[in-house]
Amino acid sequence: MTSDAQTLTDLMPALIRLARILAPSSDMAEDMAQEALLRVWARMKKGATIDDLRPYLMTTLRNTSTKPAPQHQELTEQNTPGKPAEVWSRFACGDVNDAITRLPADQADLLRMAVMQGTSYAQIAKTFDLPIGTVMSRISRARAQLRADLDLPKSKAVETLLQDMAS
Repeated sequence: MTSDAQTLTDLMPALIRLARILAPSSDMAEDMAQEALLRVWARMKKGATIDDLRPYLMTTLRNTSTKPAPQHQELTEQNTPGKPAEVWSRFACGDVNDAITRLPADQADLLRMAVMQGTSYAQIAKTFDLPIGTVMSRISRARAQLRADLDLPKSKAVETLLQDMAS
C-alpha cells in the first residue's frame, strides 16, 4: 500500500495541472484534484486493484469535474430552500414595494426618481420646484423609514434593494 501512496503522491503535479485546465479557478482546481485523490484512495483502501493508476486517476478527475461534489451535510429544513432562489428576490421586491407605498407620497415620489430612475437631486428639485435641501431631507427620511420598515442595518444601502427591484 505504501507504493500506491507514493505513486499517488508522484502523480499529484500532473493531476493538478489537468485540474487547472478543467476548472474555472485555481481554488476549484485544487478541490477537484483533492476529491479525485480521495475517491481513488478510498477505492484502493477497499482492496480494488487498479492496473494503471495514472489514467485511472485522470479519468476520475475528469468525472469529478462534470459531477457536483457529494453533499456531506445532512439536508434539513433550515439549510434546504423550500422555494426556488428567484422567489425570495421577488418576495423581497414585494416587501420593498409595500414599504415604499407606506411612505408619504412626497417622499416616495422623490425616492423613486432618485434611485430607480437615477435622477440627480438638482434635477428632482427643478422638476418638483423644491429647494435642493428639501429634496435631500425628504429622500433621507424616506431611506430611514425604509430601513426601519425592512429591519435593515444602517450600513445596508436602501438603493441596492431598489435597484434590484428596478431590474
